[in-house]
Amino acid sequence: MEECLHPASPGAKRGPGWRTLAVRVLVGVVLVPLVLLLAHVGGPVYVAFVAALAALGAFEFTGMAARAGLRPSRPIAIIGSACGVLAFSFGDAAVPIHVLTCLVAVVLVERMVRSDREHYLAGVGATLIAAVYTGWLLGYFVWLRCLAPAQVGASEAGLLGSGARLVYFVLVVTWTYDSVAYLVGSLAGRHKLVPRVSPSKTVEGTAGGLIGAAVAGLVCAATFAPFFGRLEATVLGLTLGAVAQAGDLVESMIKRALGAKDSSNLIPGHGGFLDRFDSLLFAGPAFYLYLRVVAA
Repeated sequence: MEECLHPASPGAKRGPGWRTLAVRVLVGVVLVPLVLLLAHVGGPVYVAFVAALAALGAFEFTGMAARAGLRPSRPIAIIGSACGVLAFSFGDAAVPIHVLTCLVAVVLVERMVRSDREHYLAGVGATLIAAVYTGWLLGYFVWLRCLAPAQVGASEAGLLGSGARLVYFVLVVTWTYDSVAYLVGSLAGRHKLVPRVSPSKTVEGTAGGLIGAAVAGLVCAATFAPFFGRLEATVLGLTLGAVAQAGDLVESMIKRALGAKDSSNLIPGHGGFLDRFDSLLFAGPAFYLYLRVVAA
């Protein structure tokens, strides 16, 4: 998500846009409990919710791409992103690869039939990126939810299954990073982080967000994720915070390349679904790979 950057003029009013912040908080009060509840419930309802998010993200992406003249196939991108998430719900890890193969073939043929030569490659690229960027990356949240206690070093599931706890962990850490980075950047941001990608990101906001993510990791380990030690939880918090920032910057670069300010206006105070969940697109896969490769 974008941070607010102070105007350069000495007499300019400093501080965040309080009305925007209030809307953000109000939306968060509604969305956060809903997402956590669905993660707790798990099963087909949770998978369907993640697939719906992927489809909405593909809808927003293709909208931006179409306005930029790239001519993607919106229906295929939406259906492909949702099918990508659903593929992660099967026990066979090869299923997502087969779905991706089919998606590539379908897009290449469909754009050949429905596009002209000048826009063929642009349309193929925009369609595939829209589907994979949301469907493939969000699919890792399905795998996270399916992890068994023994796979993360937990002896028993307890009140919550470890899969739900893992989803909670990455959500809490990433959202903490986003929120603290936004507040610190709004109140104390002076130095731009990567101005060519996102002029509103600041070094101060990023530093504050990383500290907040590390603290969030410790809080999670002390409450619902006791299978992480203090050092591991701290390192995970810092790592997920950094990865979340990378995901945020990537989405900012996509919007800048497509000439868009927000991915859409579907969520008041946040822009679109991609603007709200862009950090999670990188954080979820990174967390899963850590659990299955590094910590295994």
